[in-house]
Amino acid sequence: MKFSRLFGTLVVIAAFGATIAPAQETLDLQKMATQMRRNQEEIRKYSWESKIVFEVDGKQRRVDHYTIRYVMGGMLERMQISSEVSKEKLRWPDGKKLKKKELEAARAFALDVKKQLDGYLNPLFVEKIVATSTITTANGEHVLVSRGVIASSDEVVVTLSQSTLKPKTMKIKTVVDGSPVTLDIEFGSIDYGPNNVAKSVTRAQWQGINLAIFTENSNFKEKR
Repeated sequence: MKFSRLFGTLVVIAAFGATIAPAQETLDLQKMATQMRRNQEEIRKYSWESKIVFEVDGKQRRVDHYTIRYVMGGMLERMQISSEVSKEKLRWPDGKKLKKKELEAARAFALDVKKQLDGYLNPLFVEKIVATSTITTANGEHVLVSRGVIASSDEVVVTLSQSTLKPKTMKIKTVVDGSPVTLDIEFGSIDYGPNNVAKSVTRAQWQGINLAIFTENSNFKEKR
């Protein structure tokens, strides 16, 4: 997979509509796809706050807070509120200290992985996820499983409420540079508004080091 090496979108557009009709005996996949696109348009009317936590081998290394909103052209604008960076030294599995440049390279890789995985929430890919999925229903939930969405090795699992068809979770598994990576998403919804990504966790490995990015989004406000 090709990466941009830019600090990409840390919060992605929510992928599913907030007002999908109650579940029928047979799911109307085309209707769901239409609602996804509407939700994308709706979420662009909002701004929100985002907390980003970067961990290395289970140790917190950095915490950033942002205010995020959409601007002209559908681009995301991020305004940093604060940043906290740990001064604790980290070591490679062989005991050698991790240099500052190596730690920054690991963080850049993790952010690139997150940006690539966030791409699965692009409306076109979400539409493909739904259209090509197999569906099972149990315990009040619809579970949609789709493979080969972007890469031949990937798998996407979406859980929907059976009664409302609102998204609850999404789990993405794929391979980047020969290493397995995952993105786990929890969806939320705005009162009388669109669904949104409430929390997400990106996990990856870089030269034997376990990396994780935890994202929490809150305080969604409609722009005036």
